[in-house]
Amino acid sequence: MNSLMIRPMFPTPDLSAICQANWLTILSFIIILASTITAAVYLARFAAEKYHGKKTCAVLWFIAISVAMATTLYCFFGYAATTIQGIILTLVLLFSSYQDIKTRACDDYLHLIVVVAAFIGAALTAIPNMFLSAMFVISVMVISVHITNSDIGGADIKMAAACAFVLGLKRGVVGLIAGLLLAVTVNLIKNRKKNKTGFPMIPYLATGFMMAYFI
Repeated sequence: MNSLMIRPMFPTPDLSAICQANWLTILSFIIILASTITAAVYLARFAAEKYHGKKTCAVLWFIAISVAMATTLYCFFGYAATTIQGIILTLVLLFSSYQDIKTRACDDYLHLIVVVAAFIGAALTAIPNMFLSAMFVISVMVISVHITNSDIGGADIKMAAACAFVLGLKRGVVGLIAGLLLAVTVNLIKNRKKNKTGFPMIPYLATGFMMAYFI
């Protein structure tokens, strides 16, 4: 007579598989974080030497911001191409912001790196939307420069277009609006008792576009 097998109502979880998955998650996060810190230290030291800044201060700022962004990206997207792309974008925008603050300029190769990073994990069907986003952002910024006679420079426009190319139309527009609003708000408060004109725009655009990256 065959014995009856009683199956448990709730199956026992495979603890070994769970532990293995957790260890892989932790290991991948450690690798990403270590790589990010290494790149941030190198970029900070290079930027400080090239633009005559304080190395210690630059290294601390680069590490703090890049680690915070890498952790947030990993929490949102896990070990994925989107996370790697976001970290590269963060590091390039950090360097670009530092250069803009020090020199009010941004080298063209930085825009090119952002554009190349856009193809990490990108589907072919998304490319037309990426081009449309870049063209739209360029048009908006050029029109606003002519209407308001603002001090937005060519480097600002190119960086905004490159970031919009990464994000696509919806997130690109959100990032541009967020960056411009942040720039206007901060500088109105900061310079309300001063008659200063002109300020580095890329740090604000970088903040806006990185906020939109998580949408």
